[in-house]
Amino acid sequence: MSKILVVDDEPSLRSMLNDILSAQGYEVITAVDGKDGLLKVFIEHPDIVLLDCSMPVMDGYEVVSQIRKDPQFINLPVIMLTASEGDSAEIKGFDSGIDDYMKKPFKSPVLLARVKTILERKKVSVGSNPLTYLPGNQAIRAEAEKRLAAEKPFALLYIDLGNFKSYNDKYGFQNGDEVIKFTASCLIDCANESGGDNFIGHIGGDDFAVITPSEIAEKLAQNFIKKFDAGVPNFYTETDKANGYIISLDRQNNKRKFPIMTVSVAIISTDITTLTHYADIAQRASELKHYAKRSEKSSYVFERRRK
Repeated sequence: MSKILVVDDEPSLRSMLNDILSAQGYEVITAVDGKDGLLKVFIEHPDIVLLDCSMPVMDGYEVVSQIRKDPQFINLPVIMLTASEGDSAEIKGFDSGIDDYMKKPFKSPVLLARVKTILERKKVSVGSNPLTYLPGNQAIRAEAEKRLAAEKPFALLYIDLGNFKSYNDKYGFQNGDEVIKFTASCLIDCANESGGDNFIGHIGGDDFAVITPSEIAEKLAQNFIKKFDAGVPNFYTETDKANGYIISLDRQNNKRKFPIMTVSVAIISTDITTLTHYADIAQRASELKHYAKRSEKSSYVFERRRK
C-alpha cells in the first residue's frame, strides 16, 4: 500500500483528499502547514507528497527545497497544488524541485491518474531500497554515467560493513536491519555536513555507494567512519560492548570471537583513475575495498595510482 502525505492548511481540502485517496486504497497522512509537512516527511517516509503552494509558517516552495537537500528524499515525488494563476508560480514550483503541478479546483480522476502514474514511474526508475529508501543500483549507475558524460570529476565511495554477518547471526535480522538504517543515516548526515553535490545509494545488504566531488571525498570518508564507530557499539549488549567482541559461528560453523562491527571505505576518483565507464569504476572500487578490509579497525583506502 502506497503512503501519501497531504500538506494543506485548508481543513476541507485535506478531508476531501483523504476521502478520495483512501477510497483507492492509499494510506493517507495529513499535515496542517509546511513545517508540519516537512516533519512528517522525515517521520513517515511517504511514497508521494501532495503539497499546497501557499501556506503559513512555511510555504510549499520552501518545503520542497528542504526535502531536496536531503539525499534520502532527493527522488521523493511531489505534486504541488495551487490556486495561483499564471505561469510564474508553476515555473517557481519546478525550479524548487516538484514533479508535477495541478491548479485548484482539480478533477478527482485526473489527480488520481497523475498520482498512479508517478508512483509507477518511481518504482521502475528509482528502485529505492525498501529498508533505507535510498536509490538502488540502477540509480547509482545513472548518476555516475551522467557525471561521466558531463566530464564532471567525482569520487565513488564504496562502503562495506565488517563482521555484519556474525552480528546478524547472533542478534537477528531485525537488529541487523537497524544497523543498516543507522549506517544510511550516518552517510546522509555526513553528506549533508560536507555541503557538496552528493548522491547516496544503497547497493544492497550492507553495501553502500556515495558519489561526491573528488575534493571532499576523503574528508567525507573520515567523518563517516568517526560517526559510525561512535554509534555502532550501541547496537550491542553491555556485556558484548565491554568485551569488544561477540561469540558467533563462522562460515564453517565453528564458534569464534568476532570484534565489534567496523566499516571499510574504498575511494576511486576520476581525477586520478582515468576509467570512463561506471562498471569499471565500480569494479576497481570493489577490488580496492579488500585492502581496506585487511585492517582490524574501520578504515578507508584512496586510489592514488594513475591508471
